[in-house]
Amino acid sequence: MIAFIQENRLLLLLGLAAVVTFIWLLQFRARLRMKWYAALGLSILHVIYGVICVKVFAVLEGNGVSSGAMSLFGAVFFMPLAYWLGARLMRRKVSEVFDIFAPCMIFTLLCARVNCLFAGCCLGRVIPGLEPWRFPTRELEMIFYIAFLAIMASRILRGKTYGQVYPLYMFLYGIVRGVLECFRVAATDGIFHLSHIWAFLAFSLGLALYVEIKRRHGAREKRLRPREKR
Repeated sequence: MIAFIQENRLLLLLGLAAVVTFIWLLQFRARLRMKWYAALGLSILHVIYGVICVKVFAVLEGNGVSSGAMSLFGAVFFMPLAYWLGARLMRRKVSEVFDIFAPCMIFTLLCARVNCLFAGCCLGRVIPGLEPWRFPTRELEMIFYIAFLAIMASRILRGKTYGQVYPLYMFLYGIVRGVLECFRVAATDGIFHLSHIWAFLAFSLGLALYVEIKRRHGAREKRLRPREKR
């Protein structure tokens, strides 16, 4: 049994991500006007498309297909395309779809980082003077995912969000990943490398979208607010 788990660790973690995604989507059947079997199908497709995203992005970064490399930035940048197209094709509110599916993606990325721990990849640099201890870059990234989910999940469930969840995640992740990359083992010897570009791009896009969504939401609330009596 232990040998089976070790050999199929990534598949089991992705299966867990699909199960959690399914349970999460079931909470929004009314808001998304979705049957349970549609939620099941979307959960499986969500994980499959996410895997394709991270593998394709790794190839675009210059890693071979056969190396098994994955780049989590692929999910960060490519998943929104699926959310937007899905919302448009199924005639669902785009902001609602993004808010509901964002935690699904984040939990899947959390599972991917758990796999990194067991696989021994994506290591932090050795801490000078404390060899062989390394900077806990993977662990800190996982803490970020857990904290973000803990804070935002209840707000999404209560319908207190308006499309800002994914942009907020993007620009916060850009900050966190940009800092952690300085302490991560990379192909280059310097502190700065390719992932810093993706982190800066995620930060910039996320911040710009977040500010614009906040502005539109504020303007909408102002229009709907009853005029004060003079």
